[in-house]
Amino acid sequence: MQTILLSSGYAEQTITTLSKHWKVLDIPQHDEALEYLKNCPRLPDAVAIGFVPSIKMKDNPQSDHDYPSELPAQAMLQEVLNLDSDLPVIISAGESHPRAIVELVKQGAFGYVVEPRDKKNLAALEQYNQELEMVLNQAVKWRLTILENRRLKQTLDQQSGKPKLIACSAVMNRVKELVTKVASTPATVLVSGESGTGKELIARLIHNESNRADKPFVAINCGAISETLLPSELFGHVKGSFTGAESHNLGLIRQAGVGTLFLDEIGALSPGFQVILLRVLEERIARPVGGQTEYPVKCRFIAAGSSDLEQLVETNKFREDLYYRLYVFHIEMPPLRRRREDIPLLANFFLNQITQEYDRSIGGFEPAAMELLENYRWPGNIRELRNVIERAVVLCETHRITPIDFVGYLKSRSIAMNIGIDQSYQEAMQKFENKLVRSALEQSKGNLALAARILQMKRTTLTYRIKRLKEI
Repeated sequence: MQTILLSSGYAEQTITTLSKHWKVLDIPQHDEALEYLKNCPRLPDAVAIGFVPSIKMKDNPQSDHDYPSELPAQAMLQEVLNLDSDLPVIISAGESHPRAIVELVKQGAFGYVVEPRDKKNLAALEQYNQELEMVLNQAVKWRLTILENRRLKQTLDQQSGKPKLIACSAVMNRVKELVTKVASTPATVLVSGESGTGKELIARLIHNESNRADKPFVAINCGAISETLLPSELFGHVKGSFTGAESHNLGLIRQAGVGTLFLDEIGALSPGFQVILLRVLEERIARPVGGQTEYPVKCRFIAAGSSDLEQLVETNKFREDLYYRLYVFHIEMPPLRRRREDIPLLANFFLNQITQEYDRSIGGFEPAAMELLENYRWPGNIRELRNVIERAVVLCETHRITPIDFVGYLKSRSIAMNIGIDQSYQEAMQKFENKLVRSALEQSKGNLALAARILQMKRTTLTYRIKRLKEI
């Protein structure tokens, strides 16, 4: 059962209402509540603080005295967040201090509720209890999401280690330098490049090298969600705000918390939503769909788009002001054809990864097979390279990947095969495979079993390849 801590004199009726849903720790004094939080074996899932100002509040001109408190709400909020910046804190305050409430939200409070003027008014108190219950429910759900993200991240790190940038080329060394420089800052980052170049990997590296590494990394593909659903996915929604909204939804921004939100395919956003996102980036506040209260946006934004994002700006399909708001720090991912010296590293990395996954024993690539990989243009970039190697692993029947394992799986592009002429890939591979098979048959004097051993493949496979070559 989730636990919430109440500090600063909540009504007995309020405590009774909340106790129906959570284990309630009622510690009226702020200093005693903080002492409990510092020494408890497990932090509660949410904290609710009764507002007590530490100075004269200009919001209330009738107030001409200080409110006594050993530890005012402002100080306690910071002390609680110092223990765990992801612990949601709810502020409960009267309506006479609106500016102070806003300031507390800016300082990190998860949300707030307004206390009734007359706490003896049972109807008003019941309304207050319902509002407090709703905000605490959102806070507890958010807390559980944060803890689950932490657990999954720790599990993934233990199983597979942190994401790695496999590269040795000069252009990628420059990318590594940029990642290191921007990671230590809160700057918004735009990662551009062709599809399959590894833009999300760069976003994860920036997150992992930042002081947010132990916070959530939340990713969303903006092109994969309809325009009508995107606001709810990002900003959340309140129950009943639209058809099908049967419960409250925090939204990905609040799930990210003070972590990182990665917006992939940013160029797919509609013009209308671009305006909304621009306001969120500029003012750092957002409002759930159907909600009346805005909440602070604390996450770091990293966006990714294709290389033609500037062209979208020039053709008025992407807002120029949003583009430059995202373009605070820019990292361009080069296509694989511009970093060919990285292909052997990537190919062997994927080979080791896939053979472990498939429980196969394949020691590497024949020189001719690696030459094919290095000379191919890779229009699908790193993603295509991994797919080609995965299919080769499935087909390979020897202890090393050979050119034959690539036949029919790389796209028909012009590749220099070092056989005197440039020709289509398919034509070159057919001639190369034909030459290998004929050479083996000549050495074995037509003995299929011996030819199969020479080629290091099964006899049935050789028979199939001979038949296929005769049909070409």
